[in-house]
Amino acid sequence: MTPATCLRLNDFETLLEELQSDGRIDHSGTLCSLIVDEDHADGLVALAERREPFLSRVKLIIAIEDEAYAQDLMARHGSAILTHHISLLPMNVNLTTWLLILRMIVSGGHYIPPALLHCRPSELPMPMLNGATATESANAICLSGLTPRETEVLEMLASGQPNKIIAGKLNLSEHTVKLHIHRIIGKLGVTNRTEAAIWYHRIRGA
Repeated sequence: MTPATCLRLNDFETLLEELQSDGRIDHSGTLCSLIVDEDHADGLVALAERREPFLSRVKLIIAIEDEAYAQDLMARHGSAILTHHISLLPMNVNLTTWLLILRMIVSGGHYIPPALLHCRPSELPMPMLNGATATESANAICLSGLTPRETEVLEMLASGQPNKIIAGKLNLSEHTVKLHIHRIIGKLGVTNRTEAAIWYHRIRGA
């Protein structure tokens, strides 16, 4: 397998000049993920609207630093952002949360900070995640029936702690921790521990 290459370009126009119709960039391989800052957000949305076939394989991400700008972006381009699964990556969260969100996105997920969901055009539905809306998913976690111990495990999992550390702090065996995580994933209706952690941070407003 060819190792991934991280390519940083100074402006969006340079990317468009070097990007080929099949999604390849000269001397750098095939484009897999594309992250732009707020200055180039409109350009990324415009690129997505071109509906090039190769874009269906590319994770499109806008790094968000200014919440007011993000609200305006959703108001102007909410339809395109949801339709083309453009993720909004917050840059003002702690490192653990940021890494969890980024990992979810590059694994095929779609992330928009919960605080921005109300900024979408009113005619658009809430984004779907595993068949449930974002609001329904949040309510599902609150009413999921997690035991106090499972809640403790989820909180520690969401902070990025590995099973061995969780087991030590809670005086449990690693096997028991794995069982707790398996039950948590089942109760929350997610597919893995990363999604469980992301959902936890959404509820806590991280």
